Amino acid sequence: MTTPTLTEGQKRLAFVGILTVLFLSSLNLTVVGSAMPRVISDLGGFHLYAWAFTAYSLATTVTIPIVGTISDRYGRRPLILAGIAVFTLGSVLLGFVQNMEQLIILRALQGVGGGTLMAMSFTAIADLFTPIERGRYQGYTGAVWGVSSVVGPLVGGFLTDHLGWRSVFFVNLPFALLATYFIWRFFRLPAPGAPGHFDAPGAALLGGAVTTLTLALSWGGGTYPWTGPTILGLLAATVILFGAYTRHSARQERPILDLRLLKDRGIAVASLAGFLTSAGMYAAILYLPLYMQGVRGSSASSSGMALAPLMFGMILTSTLSGQVVSRTGRYKRLILIGGLVSTVALLLATTLSTTTPLLLAVGLMILLGLGLGPVNSQLTLAVQNAARRDQLGSATSGNQFFRQIGGTLAVSLFGALVNAHLNGSLTASLPAQARTLPAALQSEIANPNLLTSPQATAQLGAGLTRVGDGNLLEPILNALRGAMAGAIDQVFLVAAVLMALAFLATLALPERPLAGLRTQPEKKSAPVAAD
Repeated sequence: MTTPTLTEGQKRLAFVGILTVLFLSSLNLTVVGSAMPRVISDLGGFHLYAWAFTAYSLATTVTIPIVGTISDRYGRRPLILAGIAVFTLGSVLLGFVQNMEQLIILRALQGVGGGTLMAMSFTAIADLFTPIERGRYQGYTGAVWGVSSVVGPLVGGFLTDHLGWRSVFFVNLPFALLATYFIWRFFRLPAPGAPGHFDAPGAALLGGAVTTLTLALSWGGGTYPWTGPTILGLLAATVILFGAYTRHSARQERPILDLRLLKDRGIAVASLAGFLTSAGMYAAILYLPLYMQGVRGSSASSSGMALAPLMFGMILTSTLSGQVVSRTGRYKRLILIGGLVSTVALLLATTLSTTTPLLLAVGLMILLGLGLGPVNSQLTLAVQNAARRDQLGSATSGNQFFRQIGGTLAVSLFGALVNAHLNGSLTASLPAQARTLPAALQSEIANPNLLTSPQATAQLGAGLTRVGDGNLLEPILNALRGAMAGAIDQVFLVAAVLMALAFLATLALPERPLAGLRTQPEKKSAPVAAD
């Protein structure tokens, strides 16, 4: 239940602070992504490119369950303020980096702050509002995430082109100051006061398991072969460390990631569905822009808008589903409908090809967004509705943790699928004459960056002209586009299967009454002066 220390106006102003915090953390992901190619160009160290993202993701994943558990004892407000401070410090220092090694370290620092903000944003909503109100406000968080996903690439690209890539890291400052004001001024709630102390050994074991798993998935199939000793050793270490954490946490009063919460069917089903749903989300975020730019030939400058139709759908249904839940108290039906629509959209996306009408491709993106909106926002509500107040931090951050892990696994799986399909189909689809070209040109042809890099395309064209085969450029590009479209179709097929499994899982989701539903007659005489 909400605490009587805040009026309705104060709660809404505190919620503005929460939305600003969420916008701050989510905007960073897309703004920085637009600037990274220019960062690599200036700093060098292309072989470390992936680590700029891996370091942030790893730090975020480790941080989420830790701060969730701590907040159940000490409250969300101090952790949100600390998260803003760490995130802002990392952002400012990133604006002055001199090499890739410094950038990776500071991205990890920024990830600690970002993970704290992401975890606390969703948990704080449960502190501010009754369960029946949470559906509406969780819907607004989905809208904010969608807006940042569209605005981020545009802002990042504009700043990088006109003010330089270093300016991208300072765009967080005004939002950080605004969030600090609203949280400090209006988010004044007592700490839940959960019993127990911070479990440092558990944090080390869980952090070690997440680290070895992330390294295995990041390096596997690229830096090292999947069956090589390095990857197998990392995977074995993951199993050992997580097994040790499971045994250790069973003896703790307040473990970092409380696996005992999974004994509750509502939390277990929502966590599994969130884990699987992340695959559909990442398939769209990673490969729809690649389809539009690489297969359809959209310009690089417009690729930042490739996700706009998807996000429009998400914003619409995320917001509307929250309104429906707050009026009816029913969230399971919306999750099921969203899961079914998402599955159908992903299955239809497996038909995308080089000749698919652009209007149809945009329609599929909108349909997928319409399905994902209620699933993402209302699964969080289902978890929070099943947890006690002194477990809200642990339960909410645990759900986010499983989503993060699901996304990490999906990225690795999809990358392996794309590489395998390209390697297997490109050679067979190339013109016969192209298979007799010199080895250096064969290597350039096998580079998928040909479809997204004008420089790489021009270089290949010049090479073909030198050997008297300049007319082969367009047939080669068409073959590569066809192979890329087939690879992306396979990604959407696997994502559709995983989304279908998420839909089946949510059939078992119990729909418990949401406290605070005002349609019940007996509520009319209940004292509500504090609200």
